[in-house]
Amino acid sequence: MQNRSAIQGLSKSIICGCILLSNLQARVDNMTSNKTITISNIEHLPEPVQRFLKFSGVIGTSMINRIEIEQVGRFKIGPDKPWASFTAVQTYDIKEAEFEWKVKMKMTPFVILTGSDKLQRGKARMKMLLYGVVPLVNAMGAEIDQGAMTRYLSETIWFPQAFLDNHITWTAIDSLSAKATLSIAEKSVEGIFHFDELGPVTSFTCHRYSSEGKAFVLRPWRCPIDEYKAFEGIQVAAKARAIWDFPEGEYTYINLEVTNIKYE
Repeated sequence: MQNRSAIQGLSKSIICGCILLSNLQARVDNMTSNKTITISNIEHLPEPVQRFLKFSGVIGTSMINRIEIEQVGRFKIGPDKPWASFTAVQTYDIKEAEFEWKVKMKMTPFVILTGSDKLQRGKARMKMLLYGVVPLVNAMGAEIDQGAMTRYLSETIWFPQAFLDNHITWTAIDSLSAKATLSIAEKSVEGIFHFDELGPVTSFTCHRYSSEGKAFVLRPWRCPIDEYKAFEGIQVAAKARAIWDFPEGEYTYINLEVTNIKYE
């Protein structure tokens, strides 16, 4: 009986200890996510990256984890295809370096496509449905992973706090550019952020896999930024484009505008 009582007492202590540790970890996570960004937090970064973070207005604000972005714009599914209007909502998780993009695209007055582009734990999946029912695209694989990770890296211009995240490392180039490397689950991609003298990012350039017929080809890819706007006090790229540079010429396939951002 005494042994049973001792075992029960020990079990209760272990359970209470686990609960206390869980609560403590939750408090630590919460404190980390709410950490105030200071000048000292950015001093290790290349000079143009520091200049951008000061311009963006994140100094003195709390570190965030979740972001929701609303977008409108135009999309082309091929160089010789017409433009289609779209609306989209995209959510990001900085702590996990993940995102999900949900889009509704009006190809013609009577043809509607819905789809999603998702990156989770370094793996991506792209889906597209006709009228939300008929499958048109269901793409996965190493090249899709690389494309989605590159996309995440380029889109950190909408949540500059991610420039300080451990998933991203920086290499100085010169006063107007810096290389960023995004690492997730033993995978990595890289790209170059270009800045102007006053601080804003002007474009992002890299190489990304392009789906061409049944093959994937590594092509130059870039995202020029056309306009900035403040959301919740943070200056971010409100209008941008994405462009493939093919041997026969450039192919601009998306023009988008950010209409709303929520930071958590």
